[in-house]
Parts: sequence; C-alpha cells; structure tokens
Amino acid sequence: MTDTTLTHIEQLVDQLSREEQLRLLEYMAQRLHLTIQPKQPQNLCGIWRDRFPADFNLDAVLSGIREEWKREWPSEMKP
Repeated sequence: MTDTTLTHIEQLVDQLSREEQLRLLEYMAQRLHLTIQPKQPQNLCGIWRDRFPADFNLDAVLSGIREEWKREWPSEMKP
C-alpha cells in the first residue's frame, strides 16, 4: 500500500461517525483475527540440557527458596 492510499483511507475514516468508526474497527479486528496463524508451541524437551551442572538438584534449590520465603512471611501468613 502506498502512502497516498493510506492517506486517502485515513481521510475517509475521518469522515465516518464515531459509531461507524467503531463498526469498522470491529470488522478489521475480526478480519485480522481470522488471518492470524496460531504459533505452534516450542518443544521444550531437552532445551535446557547442558545448561546446568550434572549434579544440579532442582528439588533442593526449590526447597531452599521456599524455606527462605517462609522466613520472610509475616507470622499470620505462615502455613
């Protein structure tokens, strides 16, 4: 689309009433929604391999984080 065409469309839109502009916006949103291809989720299997040491213990790390949070919680919120 050329700048001239876009400018002409903008001028036409400016001539529409508020309600007509809303209807046009709804139409454009529906039209765009139909053209969007959903992105396939990335396969995470093995994506983090070799990012951590072989002896990394995720459960121990998470347990330590939870214990730290518990110490920071006010006494009325502790489980």
